[in-house]
Amino acid sequence: MAPKKHSGFMMFVNEWRDKNPESRNMTLAQAVTRCGELWKNLSTQQRGPYKSGAKDADVQARATKERLNCYGQAISDVEQAQREMADNLLHMKRSIERVVMDAKKQHDIENTKFVFCAFNYFTKALKSDVYVPAEFAACEFSLKEGIISVYSTLIDPGHIIFGQASDAQHHSTTTHGLPLPPKALGERNMAKLYSQIVEYLTKCHGNKPLIVFTPTEMMSSVKSCIRFLACESEKQSGLDEILVYDIQYLFFVLKKEVLNIAGLQDDKINIFATDSLFLRDFFEFTPEIACQFHEENDRSKYCTQSMVKRWCFIFSDFMCGDLGITVQPGRHVPPKTRPNYRVIPADASSRDRESSFDSFYSLPESRSKQVDKPGKTSPTGSLRSTASSSYVPTDHSCFVQNLNEVTTFPALGARPKVRRTPVGEAVQKDLGAWNLPAHTRSVSYFSDDDFNVTGAGKKNDH
Repeated sequence: MAPKKHSGFMMFVNEWRDKNPESRNMTLAQAVTRCGELWKNLSTQQRGPYKSGAKDADVQARATKERLNCYGQAISDVEQAQREMADNLLHMKRSIERVVMDAKKQHDIENTKFVFCAFNYFTKALKSDVYVPAEFAACEFSLKEGIISVYSTLIDPGHIIFGQASDAQHHSTTTHGLPLPPKALGERNMAKLYSQIVEYLTKCHGNKPLIVFTPTEMMSSVKSCIRFLACESEKQSGLDEILVYDIQYLFFVLKKEVLNIAGLQDDKINIFATDSLFLRDFFEFTPEIACQFHEENDRSKYCTQSMVKRWCFIFSDFMCGDLGITVQPGRHVPPKTRPNYRVIPADASSRDRESSFDSFYSLPESRSKQVDKPGKTSPTGSLRSTASSSYVPTDHSCFVQNLNEVTTFPALGARPKVRRTPVGEAVQKDLGAWNLPAHTRSVSYFSDDDFNVTGAGKKNDH
């Protein structure tokens, strides 16, 4: 909104009120009425200084007035907020890189411990970054040991933001399915819950800063939920004590360093590739890793305990193999995992014997096809015979002439001309270079004499 313009008449009114003692007992409306008569009696030259002063005041107001964007926010404040956000993001990335590089220098990157955490919430305030927490879970993880410990709890905030009960019910129905207050489950004392979370994180980190990792899209909700719990605590303000970092950037940095340690190429690893691998969430529908409530209600996908465990499985799946770490069920992979590989004995995988794959008939060199006869049983459980018959490939192409000769290749301008067979002659079945299959029935040819046109006979008579 543009600033209001100053008026020469109002400049005159303000000057008159400052110089005349009688104006002290007058209101602004009375002073304007009194000065209106005096203003009419002034000449153009006398009004000039007041109008000039009004223009100078307009210029000065425009110079000092903050420019606003379409939302009514000062542009300088928006730019300052963007600079602070960029600085915080850069500081977070440098901190993550420092943690990984320190572990690499100590040759102990596989034993470095990280804490992953997640929050479920009931609703979010419409005009502020305030989330009402519903569930919390944290997991201590390292590449060598996998999942070390898990902390999970439901939260009863006691109330919902006024006027947003419908939004909270919709969010709960479509995601985690937790009942809303006053029927919510879990801990009601926010200060006690916050102290327990800090105690668990302190046990995991020791004397180091309390750092938790969560996906990029969940960082704002995790920070807000921590503030919600810490607002009733008398010790800390929340974010000053617990730092929330991006787990996807940690996955990228850690994957790069693991490949470097293993002596593998990391040229094709970038932040976009690692984000795609992480967000794919291969273990999304893994059973028996969620809390009891979500397992019974078939909502394990949205359970925070299931989330943090799945993130541990993703880290293990893409990094333990590079470091030669043996995965353990329940720690690196889900407790009940069906392997997607088949063990082939050494004597069955040689070139001079049959393949162990059911869908593979023979090696390219042998061109031999397996014959289903009673014989040796393959490792996959199917019966295969060691005897084989010669295999001759069938050419299903339509054009079988020499493609190197221009004259015999129709596409190069040497398409053969087919002579039209007169009526009464035998139909030619050989069509030259085109080796087309024969028709199932004979082809009939017609001439103009075969059709009787009305009126043609009368013209011929004349």
